[in-house]
Amino acid sequence: MSSQSPRRQSEEFPENYGDFQLISSDGVVFSISRFLLSYVSPVFKDMLELGGEITSGVAEIQLTESSVTLDQLLRFFDPLKDPAPIDTKTMEPLLESARKYQIEGVFKYWEDQMVYRNKQKQITTVYSPLACFALASRFGRHEMTRTALRELLRAPSKELQAPVSTTAESGVMQRLLQLRLARLQKMRDRIAQVQESIQSGTRCGNVHVDVVQSILKLTLQLMDEPSWSTFQRNTSAWGRCDAFTPGRLIRHSEPGLLGQGACILSPTELFNIWKSEILAEELKLPELSSSF
Repeated sequence: MSSQSPRRQSEEFPENYGDFQLISSDGVVFSISRFLLSYVSPVFKDMLELGGEITSGVAEIQLTESSVTLDQLLRFFDPLKDPAPIDTKTMEPLLESARKYQIEGVFKYWEDQMVYRNKQKQITTVYSPLACFALASRFGRHEMTRTALRELLRAPSKELQAPVSTTAESGVMQRLLQLRLARLQKMRDRIAQVQESIQSGTRCGNVHVDVVQSILKLTLQLMDEPSWSTFQRNTSAWGRCDAFTPGRLIRHSEPGLLGQGACILSPTELFNIWKSEILAEELKLPELSSSF
């Protein structure tokens, strides 16, 4: 008794649609042109030309991919077919088959569909950034890995807790944790400057309370989302009056920014500098570890 699934014909690639047949692991038959198989995939080209026997005699090949994966994959061979909508549940086996058969178009399509580029704000948003990060790192897509990593460094923590069906290289996950903690520490250092100014005294007690409350709230929220948006939402009270050392904040500049030593700045001046620095960090593509 045969353990193979009974065969049935694909609706998208029906009988006589092409002169060659690919059989999925679950018994679905896909008819497609030999020419298209050879033209798009160097792996299929070698398979079809091996010894000349497949080309002249055998009209089918049994494959290990499921019918769902094959249907999605073969759409990239046929110019008359549109790619299937992106589905995170089936994306991993599709990318695995694309790597196996060396079909670069699948990766380019996936990367294009998973990002939104806001040219006006110069920001690229990644849909499902954790899943993209895991898949891109697994399949060696360096730029996509860095783009998704950039998104995850400023994203709310819920994005890092999203269910993901694939696995990621441990090295890149450690890099994510390392860079996110470093981003958070930089923002804490900025808050420390405000705390030092408060300790120096204030002439507006009501705003002083507001500032202390906003610092506590900001510190907690930055742990969830270390981004400029979080920073901006929680600092409106800081510039209402002379809440810090008489009308001024002291910012110890970093080398290369405002020169060496301390600079005396108003809250507005300070926040504008911080905004520029933080947004520049958020736009920059982070570096991966040397082992990637």
